[in-house]
Amino acid sequence: MEEGTTKKYVGVPGMNSICKSLCLEDGVVARFGVTVGKMDWLQNGSSWSLTSLDGKDLGNFDYVVATDKNVASHKFSGLTGRPPPLDLSVFPNLSTMFQDIPVRPCFALMLAFSEPLAMVPVQGFSFYNSDSLSWAFCDSSKPGRVCLPPNSQSWVLRSTAEYASKVINNMGPRKPSADALAKVAEDLFKEFQATGLNIPQPIFIKAHRWGSAFPAISIGGDDKCVWDKSMKLAVCGDFCTSPSVEGAVVSGMTGASKILGCLNFPSGL
Repeated sequence: MEEGTTKKYVGVPGMNSICKSLCLEDGVVARFGVTVGKMDWLQNGSSWSLTSLDGKDLGNFDYVVATDKNVASHKFSGLTGRPPPLDLSVFPNLSTMFQDIPVRPCFALMLAFSEPLAMVPVQGFSFYNSDSLSWAFCDSSKPGRVCLPPNSQSWVLRSTAEYASKVINNMGPRKPSADALAKVAEDLFKEFQATGLNIPQPIFIKAHRWGSAFPAISIGGDDKCVWDKSMKLAVCGDFCTSPSVEGAVVSGMTGASKILGCLNFPSGL
């Protein structure tokens, strides 16, 4: 294990608070349950026409921000049976950036204890030389988190990519069974207990498969996003910066500043 002092940025009071607050901004119209199936660049109008996966016209837009790493990938076709929304044959200048982005899978283990882990002197740490566990963090230590029941403490453990790949290869792409997830939970918790920190039995334990958890590469470079000024297109996400919620937010803020610059508005970023 190794303790660190690097600052971390999180949503308050929860990670989904970032999206919720954006939806409440003046002028924002949120559409839920809609997948963009096609993005057409209208050369004459210098704008984008968006169509949903089921063929409905979503309107014309001056700028587009795309946050799905599969927006131009054949993986989109594998999931939907349709061509990807962004046709790279029409945008050859973007094709070199949008190769299929490899991802590292992960299993997350959510734990709750009846009281704080007094024997653990830090709020989070990484594991080295472990085949199954890479990281552990006290979720209750994040700002604004509510502990239920009172005085309980929640932790999140993250597996290594190698462990997750091995388990997923054995079970296949299908949804993991309850027994399979229970075995993962057992493996990861045993490794947590092996730290010698006198970890008690939890009052809640649940494993979750995260099949495409972390991008293995970053395509944004110094810009921290993929930006095409002439096409009024910004592609943002953790795959442009670093594999974290913080990385995704930084990339999105950078993309927003690019657009605001074109509109002659101060970005404030």
